[in-house]
Amino acid sequence: MFALVLFVCYLDGGCDDIVVDVFNTEQQCLVAMDNQRIRYGGCFPIEEFIDGFWHPANEFSDF
Repeated sequence: MFALVLFVCYLDGGCDDIVVDVFNTEQQCLVAMDNQRIRYGGCFPIEEFIDGFWHPANEFSDF
């Protein structure tokens, strides 16, 4: 299972990771990401998201 995660970074430097939806396959997740035009986000294995073994939003921040 894969989580579609949206990264939101604020001007004060803080960032949040918001789970938009959960999908059975990575392909379904990527299609949904494209359909929703999510630019700052990604599809991550749900196990890694729950366990915290993935890259937080502030690593993807462009400022």
